[in-house]
Amino acid sequence: MFVPDHLKTNAYRVLRLSANASISDVHTAAASMRRAAMLGVAGATEEDAPELGDVSRTEADIRTALGHLQNPVQRLSARLFWFHLPRKSSGTNEPPRFTEVVKSETDRAAWDHDQALLRLLAALRAGVGDAGVPLWSEALRAWHQIVSGDDYWTLTLALEAKGSFEPAALPSEVDALRDDAVRLAAAPLVIAARDALAHGDPLTVHRITVVLEKLADTGPWALLAQQDIVAPAVEHFRALCDAVRDEFGSKIIREPGAAMDNKSLSDAALKRFRSEIEPALQALVQLVPSGNEAAQKSREGAALCLSGIAADYTWADDFVTSEKLHEEALRLAQETLGALRIQHGLSQIRESARKQRVFGSLKPISSAPSLSTINGFGFALYGKSDYDEETRSYATTYYFVGLFIPVFPIARYRVVDQGGRRYSFLGKLPLRNADRWHLGIAAAAIAVLLVCGISSSQNSASSYVSSSASTAYSSQVSQISDLKARIDSGRSRITMLETKLKPAIDELTTLKNQMEPLAVDIKALNDQHKAGMSIDVDGYNSKVDTYNSLLSRQRALTAANSTDYQTYEDLLKQDSALVAQYNALQR
Repeated sequence: MFVPDHLKTNAYRVLRLSANASISDVHTAAASMRRAAMLGVAGATEEDAPELGDVSRTEADIRTALGHLQNPVQRLSARLFWFHLPRKSSGTNEPPRFTEVVKSETDRAAWDHDQALLRLLAALRAGVGDAGVPLWSEALRAWHQIVSGDDYWTLTLALEAKGSFEPAALPSEVDALRDDAVRLAAAPLVIAARDALAHGDPLTVHRITVVLEKLADTGPWALLAQQDIVAPAVEHFRALCDAVRDEFGSKIIREPGAAMDNKSLSDAALKRFRSEIEPALQALVQLVPSGNEAAQKSREGAALCLSGIAADYTWADDFVTSEKLHEEALRLAQETLGALRIQHGLSQIRESARKQRVFGSLKPISSAPSLSTINGFGFALYGKSDYDEETRSYATTYYFVGLFIPVFPIARYRVVDQGGRRYSFLGKLPLRNADRWHLGIAAAAIAVLLVCGISSSQNSASSYVSSSASTAYSSQVSQISDLKARIDSGRSRITMLETKLKPAIDELTTLKNQMEPLAVDIKALNDQHKAGMSIDVDGYNSKVDTYNSLLSRQRALTAANSTDYQTYEDLLKQDSALVAQYNALQR
């Protein structure tokens, strides 16, 4: 990981001094280090914290270190990030520990500070993997505890006075460093996240931003760090949305008579939204915790872009598509200010969309068609789709029937059922593609039957076979019509259940996103405890309680919606089976 200068080139480290050193100690150490450097004996020792990397001690480095310690602001920062007490080797590959000598409150403040600094170095060594990031969380929280209390700062002011530094640090300079201390300590973690984003490693970015979310109570630096990490991705996404709107929205002709040109532009804009903006949004929201401000603003930006495309469709006289896209944008923008704008746009086109669905393709008729049959032969209506609540009308198909079996689809109408096999005809609709296939197949079958009938007019057996084929075909046509009606009805129920289950599914997703990082933290703490390491027991129990509370809510939600979800799954399976039957009959 990146090691910041306040650690790697720390002035106390370069001069091999304790952070307790006076100005006299500083000059003595500088002279001694110059002689050692000239003799080539300024090698690394345990006091140099070799885990921070090699330390350079050229004449220029020594002068720079001396200058830092003579400057009060730089001296305060260097002291904050170096050790006060001597360290001793553990005799193993483990990092050196402190000689635990605590004789006074001053010694206690120095001991506590050095222990917190050791935890930062341990986190730095661990990196930002699954095991390393939890160590960063604990180290930064311990560091915050040190720098937010008064003991350490009382110690550093005492060292300023005792060390005869001129000029001495001012209280305002101490306060400024105190406010910035946790941000400075977290710098390697933030830089690691930026580097992961640049190298296409969203998992590491997410892992780090989740930790920063948990550290929000340590100061505003955590939220600012999150925003800083994902800022390039957010800016790229915003530019992408703006580019799509500028490219297509500016070309829309907002005048009557331009529907065809506007339709092609709107279709092209929607295609870019699906192929570029949607994947980019999905990648961005995976970088940060659920509910993060950056993700929320990006969803809002995508929703506003989509609602703009939806508005363009109104100039293409396609109000039905506009309504669907507005509804999708509204779901995307939930809990944002943009939702108000989208809701307003949706309310303006709802009536036009309804009228287009019901009346857009209707052609007037001079009189109602005949619905009479004689001995099972004649004309009848079959099927019911696209129901409109306001007019209580629906679309249906007008067939020539034989033995009450639909043979030829002749036309489609929008009707209102008056009861008692009486209908009010609102207008004529075009035949669907399935109806045209039905008509073509029926015509071809009858032609074949006629040819067979003529060629075998003297053969009663052949006539019987032809009659059987006609009956079998008529039965097949009836099955196709029945399957289509069942498919339409089932999909209507599926849509209703999706709307009903969406809030519960969204909440379950949120709970899952909250539980996963908790589970990682709990496992890491448990592993540390098993390894004999000291852990924050209260913090561990708090995480377990929070996880169990979320788990309880998850189970309650699952139980409360299990019946509807099972019905939804059954309908999906039924739909798949019916479509397979329908396609098999169409072959």
